[in-house]
Amino acid sequence: MDDQRKRTIIAEIENWRRNHLLPEHYCIFLLNLYTEGDRPNTSPTASAGRGEGKRTDATLGAGAGVSTSNSSASTAYGYATRQVAPITGKMVMTWLLGAFVIAGLILLAFHFNRFTTPMQIAIFACFALVFYILGFGFRRHSPPLTHLFLMLSFILLIAGGMYCIQKLNGSMPLVLLYLGFICLLLCASAFLFGYAYLLYCGMLGLAILYGFATVQRVGEDYAWWKSELYWVPLACLLTGLGFLMHNGNPKWAGVFAVCGLISFFGAEIQALYIAQAKRDIIQLLLFIKVFLASALFFFTRGYWYTWLRL
Repeated sequence: MDDQRKRTIIAEIENWRRNHLLPEHYCIFLLNLYTEGDRPNTSPTASAGRGEGKRTDATLGAGAGVSTSNSSASTAYGYATRQVAPITGKMVMTWLLGAFVIAGLILLAFHFNRFTTPMQIAIFACFALVFYILGFGFRRHSPPLTHLFLMLSFILLIAGGMYCIQKLNGSMPLVLLYLGFICLLLCASAFLFGYAYLLYCGMLGLAILYGFATVQRVGEDYAWWKSELYWVPLACLLTGLGFLMHNGNPKWAGVFAVCGLISFFGAEIQALYIAQAKRDIIQLLLFIKVFLASALFFFTRGYWYTWLRL
């Protein structure tokens, strides 16, 4: 038998094997017979992969493409295994400390009302101080934790202080004095931590307390010019201080200028809570002040563009 005919018969037998037209062992027997045992034994899967690659892509189309791409993606983006760090004494101490703190907070929450008022004040003060110190300690390594600890500290100071003042039947001047102390602490913390939003909170808080403390005095024999005398000098002082600081401390200068601009409208905001104030006069004053503030902003835009980044 010539070689060309033998190759044709072998190809036909392989086709029968791929398409399962004959049992597997018959095909192997015939291949061994015609090749005289020199042909390597290949599995039907491998033969099908070599012989039918093009036909499979033509018939399946996109399905085969998606399967191949998914396989490549799973190989390329496989998750790297991470080894669990061994347990150290520091980890155990941290875990125990956290567990004791959580247990102590739970006990305090359930038995807080049983403590005396001085003890409650001491508890609020200690927790607020601990959070404040933690915020100071994490200010360089983890700023988000610093923001969280500062928020918890001031929330405890405000809520705990108001709760204790209420239990002691404190007067309104005492409440205003305590909140003023918190606002001053916010302002001092702004310079200590370098966060401008703390100074915003402290300055605006002081402005609100100032308006609340003077609303009754302004309401007695109310006159719009009298109300302006309480707010316009303060606004001019803060805004002027901001303009004076714009070369050396642009961040803090912006806070003072913005707070001064807000205080410029403090008289009208305060007048909304005074029954004697006429709404028409308030609207007219607001229009005039908006015009004056916009004019000031326009003519001093060189300052604003540079140190407020507008």
